[in-house]
Amino acid sequence: MKKIYMDFEMNMNNTKNKREGFKADLIAIGAIKYDTKTKKIEKFKSLIKPILTKTVYPHIEELTHITTEDLENAPTYESVMRSFKHWLGDFNEIDGIYTFGNLDLTCFKNTDRISSQKNNHPRFLNNIQNFFVDIKEKYLEYGVKCMNYISLTHLLELSNMKFSGDAHDPLYDAYNLHILDEILEKNQDVRNYLIIQDINKSPYNQIDDEIEAKIKDYEKYLYHKEGNYNIDDLSIDILSIVGRYVYSTRKIKVRNIDIVKDIIKKLDTVDKLRNIKDGYFYVLNNFYLDLMDLYEDALLYNLSQEEYEDEMNNILDLFIEDMEYENIFVDIKVEMQTPAENLT
Repeated sequence: MKKIYMDFEMNMNNTKNKREGFKADLIAIGAIKYDTKTKKIEKFKSLIKPILTKTVYPHIEELTHITTEDLENAPTYESVMRSFKHWLGDFNEIDGIYTFGNLDLTCFKNTDRISSQKNNHPRFLNNIQNFFVDIKEKYLEYGVKCMNYISLTHLLELSNMKFSGDAHDPLYDAYNLHILDEILEKNQDVRNYLIIQDINKSPYNQIDDEIEAKIKDYEKYLYHKEGNYNIDDLSIDILSIVGRYVYSTRKIKVRNIDIVKDIIKKLDTVDKLRNIKDGYFYVLNNFYLDLMDLYEDALLYNLSQEEYEDEMNNILDLFIEDMEYENIFVDIKVEMQTPAENLT
């Protein structure tokens, strides 16, 4: 089977308006074809003559080093796509066409539609669209929130790899996407480390402002065997943080559904952490399930304030018992100066 890793460079104005972003011109394509059996890699790269905007925006030229002059004699979108689909080979052998995020596919669809209408050619996406896989969505199923990492370079660094080549060169971007996929697919420790990164955000880093440094210490241990702060140590610190956060929620106004929903959203981090097999993260499992059962009743207005507080105290006591059974003795019943509903 063949895995295709693809990246487009786009000419788009410097706007935060998503609708405007969808009007971007494709100006370059890079792709890697990886044979999963032979490990052979084939490459495809081409400039693309823009359809809508003939002049390359200054910030795009700075990023990509593609100039307006470069594109004047570039092949048309139709010509490039015919070559690309021929390069893809037998569609039955394609395992997926992987991109970093969904912007590539969105702009591909838009350009394909405009060019086909303007130049009277078939849509090139018709029989390959279902092959597209957003790497960020793929690893979200593992619990890795890749969308938190806007940069492919940053995500590679956290995976203990350096970006190879020039960023914003579509062929290098495609190649590095292949490297990232290989690492995340085969290395559970790296996936776990990226899941753990999600604890370094509010409200958890407000409870322990040293958690970022602790994660860095664990990174040194994991990747470089430096120090002795291992997964057991980090997981115990995280159990303490989660317990203290939940303890701060024990007296919220349970009939305020917006607050309840916000807490459930924040506990999504715990849902991912509890599935890590190493360390003591498994201690979070019953704790999380008990909390979700409680909050489900709260969303249905099935709890009085007194019932909520009593049940929450029972859940906290059971969590403490679970930790003590594992010889983990941490004090989670710590009064917070900031009420839970104000932990942003």
